[in-house]
Formats: sequence, C-alpha cells, structure tokens
Amino acid sequence: MIIERAIEKAKEMYRARAAAEARSAQPAPAVPPDAGMPDAAVRPEPQAVEQTARQFRAFDRIKLDATTCERNRILLEWTAQSALARADAAYRVLRSRVQNRIGTGKCACIGITSPGPGEGKTVTALNLAISMVREKQRPVFLLDLDMRNPSVLNYLGASVPVQISQFFLKAADPEEVLFATDIDMLVVAGNRQPIEGASELLASQKLDELLSYIRGRSPNALIIIDLPPVISTDEALKVAPRVDAMFLVVSESKTRRDALERSLGLLSDAKIAGIILNRSPESVGQYYYGN
Repeated sequence: MIIERAIEKAKEMYRARAAAEARSAQPAPAVPPDAGMPDAAVRPEPQAVEQTARQFRAFDRIKLDATTCERNRILLEWTAQSALARADAAYRVLRSRVQNRIGTGKCACIGITSPGPGEGKTVTALNLAISMVREKQRPVFLLDLDMRNPSVLNYLGASVPVQISQFFLKAADPEEVLFATDIDMLVVAGNRQPIEGASELLASQKLDELLSYIRGRSPNALIIIDLPPVISTDEALKVAPRVDAMFLVVSESKTRRDALERSLGLLSDAKIAGIILNRSPESVGQYYYGN
C-alpha cells in the first residue's frame, strides 16, 4: 500500500542517516572522572538530593471523565473486549519499543507529531502515557503543546483552573499548570481553548524552564509532548531540538506519501526515533510501530 511504501522509504533514510553518523563519529578524548565537577566536599549527598525533592508541594488533582475517555478511545483500564484488547496489546508493544529507544532510569523527553491533522497523534500520546504508568516504574508528564488546537484535556473530559499557556505568558509557575490525575503517576498540562502566538511562545526559554523544572522534580520521569502537525505550523520544528526523540504518527487511511516524505524532510535534523502507523488493518491491532 502507498503508506507502507513510504514507511519503507523512511526506514531506508533512517538507516542511511544512522550509518553516516556512525562513520563520522570520532572517539571522545579521555576526560578525568572528576573533570568539570565540584570538589567532593561540596557535592550533594544522595540523601540531600532526596530531601530537596520532598520540598516540592504536591500537584493539585483533576478528575477524568470515563465516558468522554471511552468515546475518544482513551484506554483508561485494561479491557478484555475484543476490539479494545487488540489496541491495548498494540500499545503495550509500542511502550516496549519506546522504552528500548529512550532507556530507563533517567529523565527522558519525547515529542509526538504527525504530518497533518486527524492522524491520531493525541490519542497515541495519551494511550502511550497511560500504558507507561501502568508499569509503576516512572512518572509520566504529558504536555499538550498543540496550543493552536489543544485536545488532551478535551479528550480526557477534564478541566484545569490554570492552563499551560499561562506559564508561557509568565502568569503562572510550573507547579500551577501541572496536574495529577485519577491515574496514578500521570501528570498532565494543557489548554481547553486555542491561544494566539503559540509559535512565539514555544520559541522562548519558558519551555526549557518547564522541562528543567520537571527534570529537577522527577529525575526519572518520562515527558511526552503532544505537538502540532509538522506541515501545518513550525512549532514542532521549534520543539524538536529540545527533546530526546521524535515520533511521527501516520494514518493508514489518511496520510499521503508526499506528506510523509515532506514531514521527514522538515524533521531531517531531528532525532526521529520511529514512525507509528495508526489505523492499520494488520491483525495485531489498530496500531503498530515501525522505525
């Protein structure tokens, strides 16, 4: 099929790029273990770091609407229902593949985007986040930075007293726009209404401040950023250099080959870790992963 041929071409591009990077890599010069580090006498002890982490106040909690989540195909709980069970199994496979790419034990940040609208990136971001926290290994912070067309909170049927745009407008602190949820270890931030000037806001240092806050608070967290489509705006391109990996969601029934190729071209300088094929007719479920 057309989209499958485009994905195969994307795989070839990815392998060629990886091979080129490997050939150009040079051995790093030997550096003493303590180079650039403060004297041992002033290094914080593990207990001191842990005590500092405890000084952060607890996030305010918001409630999710189960009926809204079900209508939007958000898998709040594991289900044996045949159609949803296949999707749940596919997300568990995706979870493992993502973990293999980003590793465990340290804070990591990934961006999720798509060539155009309506290809399933937000549903993918939400269900991946939920699948991740089910393992109880690390907290997940899901940030909706598609501020022109925000949908994470809408898909969850949730309302927040302070929107993430307020942080970027310097009207709120990080802990005021991050909210715990009914799902243990899942923290979300987003908008319910669109905001003007999103591109300029994301180009500022406020995003770096927010990511730094999360890393300082939860050193082993996974940060998932739901980004606008690549072709629609330049916001995904502005955020891409600040994440550890980018994932591109494409739809079997919607994404055109030229749109995928254009997206890969625009993201040529980004760390593209994989392509997620949505609405696949494959028997493994609604979603499968390709790199």
